[in-house]
Amino acid sequence: MHITSRHGRTAAWIAFPLAVVASGALIATASYAAFSDTTENAGNNWRTGSVTLTDDDQDRALFDVGNLVPGSDGSNCITVTANTTNPTTVKLYTADQADEDTLAQHLNMTVERGSLGTAGDCDTFTPESTVHEGTLAGLLELDSYGEGLDDWAPTVGTASTTYRFVYDLDTETPNSAQSSAAGTTFVWEAQTAS
Repeated sequence: MHITSRHGRTAAWIAFPLAVVASGALIATASYAAFSDTTENAGNNWRTGSVTLTDDDQDRALFDVGNLVPGSDGSNCITVTANTTNPTTVKLYTADQADEDTLAQHLNMTVERGSLGTAGDCDTFTPESTVHEGTLAGLLELDSYGEGLDDWAPTVGTASTTYRFVYDLDTETPNSAQSSAAGTTFVWEAQTAS
């Protein structure tokens, strides 16, 4: 039987999709028949480190001194302990600042960092560095970690250091400072390296 060119073209158009479908079926069958294997790395997790600072003040202020007169002086020590899992830097600054009649500018203040020969005995303090030498007013201006003094870098784990504060009311303190007061909170803050 003679097939016209029109019928031939129709047959070709029918045959082409059938061929595509058939080849797809072969590929699909082949992909399901492939060998395969996997390997894995299980148990992944992430944990944060920690930074803890404590001191031995037993909830008592380092200083609660009254009846100061020009030339009055005193000192006290505080031991700060760091417990860390990462390298940290500890700085000293102040909070809750109060200063009546600018008394703080007449109160000389030296802060040293070092160690104690006998725990709790400030008389056995050995200085290693001077953290601040000026006035209490100078300390009151430092109210954040960014402005803080010292760069104590405790060893990872548990480490301690001692700070000695020495004050004296300047002998040139004027009469206008009578019956005035100054106060603050000393703050130590530790931050891990970024």
